[in-house]
Amino acid sequence: MEELEIKKAKFTSNQIIIKKRRMDIIIPLDKIEKIFYAKETFRNSISLGFGDVRCPGFAYIYLNEKIGRRKMYCLYITYENILKLPKNIFNKIEFFNTGL
Repeated sequence: MEELEIKKAKFTSNQIIIKKRRMDIIIPLDKIEKIFYAKETFRNSISLGFGDVRCPGFAYIYLNEKIGRRKMYCLYITYENILKLPKNIFNKIEFFNTGL
């Protein structure tokens, strides 16, 4: 089974586990609508800096329904780790494109 563990989360082929102080948040893959990610580059920092609340280097996990009183979670993850994600999760990622 493919999995990747970083400081704040663990990604398996069928779920994402976000590590919190009190209790872990388990997000099943079927509850994920999409994941937005922008690679940390100067161009992306400038493009996202004007009017968008999202930042490069963070994965924004949008859910179909609330889990733990929230419908969106945000995690810092490097681009190298994004490439190591299990294929089921990687396919849900929408990468930011500046269009230039």
